[in-house]
Amino acid sequence: MTQAARLYFDRQQSKVEIAAALGISRFRVARLIAQALESGLVRIEYRDAPSSDRALASTIEECFGLDLCVVAGGASDLGDVARLAASIVDDLVGPDDVVGIAWGSTLATVVAAMPSRNDPSISVVQLAGSSIRSGRTQDPAELARLLAERWGASHQPLFAPAFVDTPTLREALWRQPDLVATTSMFERLTMAIVGVGALGSSAEDSSLVRSGTLTPEVVEALVGNGVVGDLLLYPVTADGTFPATDLASRAMCISVDGLRAVRRVVAVAAGAAKGPAICGALRSGIVRILVTDAAAAEAIVAIEGVDANVRPKRARHRA
Repeated sequence: MTQAARLYFDRQQSKVEIAAALGISRFRVARLIAQALESGLVRIEYRDAPSSDRALASTIEECFGLDLCVVAGGASDLGDVARLAASIVDDLVGPDDVVGIAWGSTLATVVAAMPSRNDPSISVVQLAGSSIRSGRTQDPAELARLLAERWGASHQPLFAPAFVDTPTLREALWRQPDLVATTSMFERLTMAIVGVGALGSSAEDSSLVRSGTLTPEVVEALVGNGVVGDLLLYPVTADGTFPATDLASRAMCISVDGLRAVRRVVAVAAGAAKGPAICGALRSGIVRILVTDAAAAEAIVAIEGVDANVRPKRARHRA
């Protein structure tokens, strides 16, 4: 019902087009749209909501084979992007879902904009360890707690630093009961909400750098190896690979493969400077839903060398 309603109201596709896309009859599409209105899933109201750029969003969806891309239109700010992201996540989350959340200033803004509900069947899981230098408002433990509070959900923290000194220490800590209680939920995740950091000339756009989790020397070495950004705690290259195996072996968070197995990974990132990093994250095939702004979206389509006014014939990058 959500999928049919979004294609009809947001993408403005016809019932015949939606029926073909979903493999159902157009009569069932009509019933689903009616149910979406009757149930309150779709509310038609006139208010000052952030506009969206459907042409840019559709181009990015098809370039990368995404399930959904939403682009805040015009001269939008981070608040607009956060409200759109909160709305998308709120639409997708339902009873018994297990939702993981990363860290960073962007996700802190998303959590603050999240509509409230009361559903104790939902579980919120902290995906990565934290740093004492990250600041309380951007700390992953705090974000997971606040998101659970917004939803009336249960909360599962991860009592660990972002990185430890050795892989051996990581394995030892990973076996501790307090951590196992959280890490055992990684396999049950139905959604993960992550940000995308930028490295290189835009290193201050990465929470890993701002928090001091990665030193300038480490960042310089990573950039020299083709890293353009980071997804969760993992540096990512322009072609969507994760070369920092040493960091990965010491990272106290869900693994790359574990994140890849999550059915819905929602990435929220904005700003033209993050264009290369977002492209790298999308090329990894992990991100299935992207919420961004026009500046970042225009940077992405420029990197891809496509015209937002001409829909690509097929996805260029898939998981």
